[in-house]
Amino acid sequence: MYRLDECTRIWDEAGQHGSPEARIARAEAWLPYYAFLAEGMKSAPFSLENEADGFPALLLREGLVRPEDAILDIGAGLGGDSLAFASHCKSVTALELSGACLEVLRQRAESLGLGNIRTLQTLWEQFDTQERFDVCYSSLCPAICNVEELKRMESLSTRLCCLVTVARGSYDRHRKTMMAELGIQPKGGMVTEAIHYYNALYLMGRQPEVRCRSVHRETLIPIERVKEQYPIYFRIFGVEEERSVPFLEAYLTQNAQGGFLREESHINFAVLTWNVT
Repeated sequence: MYRLDECTRIWDEAGQHGSPEARIARAEAWLPYYAFLAEGMKSAPFSLENEADGFPALLLREGLVRPEDAILDIGAGLGGDSLAFASHCKSVTALELSGACLEVLRQRAESLGLGNIRTLQTLWEQFDTQERFDVCYSSLCPAICNVEELKRMESLSTRLCCLVTVARGSYDRHRKTMMAELGIQPKGGMVTEAIHYYNALYLMGRQPEVRCRSVHRETLIPIERVKEQYPIYFRIFGVEEERSVPFLEAYLTQNAQGGFLREESHINFAVLTWNVT
């Protein structure tokens, strides 16, 4: 019979997330990239209508999240999900290390007249609280990366936990190709695949529900944007500009057309929810 200790070992080998100290250092390495993304979003229009088909809307529609709920959003990023929850729920606490992302979140909350969002600039590994929340939620964030962190997430919830992650078969075609050609093999710090969460929760005696959604899209990215963004991204994995810049020039010469790189993305999302008892 498949045991929890076997599941834990397989998860650790697949994720290679390491110690809390290693995860903190890795998260800090991502900050310049998040700052770049946030800067590009400061002047971008934002509307909650664009969130109508998002995961918070799904949870609200199915009655899993309720108007009287206090929500903890772990790894809130630019805050799209936090804002969507705040527009329907009692309160939201948005946990995020990137100050640049939180600045965008606060600007959007102010523009929408939402005063029920509290932002905390910290990592999950450094979050120490006696507070409890009706719902603990995390979307596409590497923080919940082992059984210990799953249990800690549960300990902060009085009713429901929700993890939005990816399932096998997800990719960005050009990103994947470029990383392979540069020899980048990420070790740790990436999002946990859905099967590891499900297996662990099942073996912990939980009854997780899984909702799946696949999204396929093609995006035209201006080559100047690619040249700005990807050297910052590749640096996270130890590839410096002396190597990444000429690589990008050659790659774009071969693959861009009309001043754009056509990125093909396919993401298999999995939304795992389970009741805390």
